[in-house]
Amino acid sequence: MEPFLVEVKQKIDNAINHLEHDLATIRAGRANPSLIEEIPVVAYGTRMKLMEVGTISAPQPTLLTVQIWDIALVKDVIKSLQEANLGLNPSSEGQVIRLPIPPLTAERREEFIKLAHQKMEDARIEIRQIRQDGRSSWKRDEESGEIGSDEFERRGKLLQDLVDSAMDQVEVLGKKKTAELQQI
Repeated sequence: MEPFLVEVKQKIDNAINHLEHDLATIRAGRANPSLIEEIPVVAYGTRMKLMEVGTISAPQPTLLTVQIWDIALVKDVIKSLQEANLGLNPSSEGQVIRLPIPPLTAERREEFIKLAHQKMEDARIEIRQIRQDGRSSWKRDEESGEIGSDEFERRGKLLQDLVDSAMDQVEVLGKKKTAELQQI
């Protein structure tokens, strides 16, 4: 990989990873720990992620469990899960919180598909902004005489190939999530 593309590639990879994470948090009717692991919980006077106060597991396809390490935090975790507005109804047994995953209604599936498409569009916008920032930087280099116009065009073509590849990845991730949401 060309040295001038390393930073741009890293930024694009970060945008793709962010999209993957965002899509993983959209509920698709099956228990998935990533659905709740980032939920903020007020614990010990500060905000922590749920995964930092307990162990999250999916023992069944329609059930998530959270084993809270400190029993004093159980009520705070339940409150945070309810405030997250995921449509889940937590119940606790000692230090274990159970979250049954109800089947998705058709209306809720459509909402989640729209949300997935919005997250895809956000990723596309971010990738286009990264492309614009790279081109602007190289344009300044061209104007100052550090690179020639042929080199600017060559870099632009390589950058566009990188962006096209990233856009294809966004599409693949989006189609995969949409298909997952449309399954009954």
